[in-house]
Amino acid sequence: MHLTKSTEQATFIMLMLYLQDRRIYLNSKEISERLDISPTYLKKIMRKLVVNGLVKANTGVGGGYKYCNKKVSFYDIYKAINGKVDLFVLNTDYISKIFKGAKHIESRYNEYLKRIDSINISLKKALEAVTIEDIAKEILKSSANVRLDWNNWEKEFERVYKELNLKK
Repeated sequence: MHLTKSTEQATFIMLMLYLQDRRIYLNSKEISERLDISPTYLKKIMRKLVVNGLVKANTGVGGGYKYCNKKVSFYDIYKAINGKVDLFVLNTDYISKIFKGAKHIESRYNEYLKRIDSINISLKKALEAVTIEDIAKEILKSSANVRLDWNNWEKEFERVYKELNLKK
């Protein structure tokens, strides 16, 4: 398993959407500019997130993207962008080539594959255990519950600074 650039981008897109005021759609132009992702590539990522039910999309004036209002884990994001997580995928017949004619190799090899699959299951569980909400709380601490409109981020940052009595 490798954390691809698009998986990382999708993770931070989801973080932006999580922090976005849920009544306002975040436009793709703002996401593209803020994360320095080409508009074409962003559309590919967003399509995968929408198709997998992690993001809501709306076209037209005032359109854009919204967080789906459910717990979204690293696994959900990884799976949406890359497909099912499999660290070890052993779909070859090398074992039968190496031990051609040996007895009971297939059944022992199948037991081995079960052990390997347990690694994949553990990895999936570890990725499911971390949510976008967790990331927001770890990074932003008490500010993680603040919702803002990234479409007007300069004004929103001013508002949040005032509300939280923070200095720039």
